[in-house]
Amino acid sequence: MGSDDEKATSEKVFKQVKEVGRSIGDLITNERQKFRDGKYDQAFDKLGDAYEKLKGKVDQEDSREEREELEKLEKHKEALQKEKQKIQDELEKENPDEEVLKKSPTFEKELQDLVDETGRLLDRVLKKEKERKDKE
Repeated sequence: MGSDDEKATSEKVFKQVKEVGRSIGDLITNERQKFRDGKYDQAFDKLGDAYEKLKGKVDQEDSREEREELEKLEKHKEALQKEKQKIQDELEKENPDEEVLKKSPTFEKELQDLVDETGRLLDRVLKKEKERKDKE
């Protein structure tokens, strides 16, 4: 049915829709694999280790600012872990919600930002500790 131009346009649209469907399927597969490989679990474990080390170093009276920042970072880590679980649960479904797929890159960036912030805090605390030891 329809003219040759209409048939060609319909075929082109059909192919594009099929390609989009395939890309979404590939994206879902990639995201599922990241979670199965434990990529994010390892990052959370390393952050937890860093926070434990920092706790011992920010107990001094003159480290109130660092202690407050550490608490803020730990709360952010907990929130990201909950978000990770939501994404992971959704990805386990046969037909995951596309909105969840859109959150995954944002989640990954937020986790990287948290790792970077933690690194800066660790550097600051270690520098302060070194200065304290140099004064002694």
